[in-house]
Amino acid sequence: MARRVYFREIYLYIVCLIALVIFIVGLVMVYNGAINYIKPTTYMTKSSMMTIYSATDQYQDLSKEEIDQLAEDELNASLQSEKDRAFKDLLRGILLAVIAIPLFAFHWRKAQTMWRTGLETKDTD
Repeated sequence: MARRVYFREIYLYIVCLIALVIFIVGLVMVYNGAINYIKPTTYMTKSSMMTIYSATDQYQDLSKEEIDQLAEDELNASLQSEKDRAFKDLLRGILLAVIAIPLFAFHWRKAQTMWRTGLETKDTD
């Protein structure tokens, strides 16, 4: 006679699978966040911003050094913004991984207990 599979057991294994997916997503987020925090990517360059500041009438009365300082400040602000975003992604990834571990462990133990109980019931039949 075949072992009987309960809906609750299937549910427990599905939750385990979801926990594994959450854990993997968390690890990917940690990896991406760490890489982006160490080396933030920005598509702004100092030369492109200098051109924009030089072409705008609003900044015509500024010297080249002042325009250079404005471009440098804006580039630094952009890099800092990218680092902040990467740090938040890093923390989100860590949080997902930390949540997934006990979620998986709890449901896996319950599913294994049900599996053993089902095998014992089959043996006694």
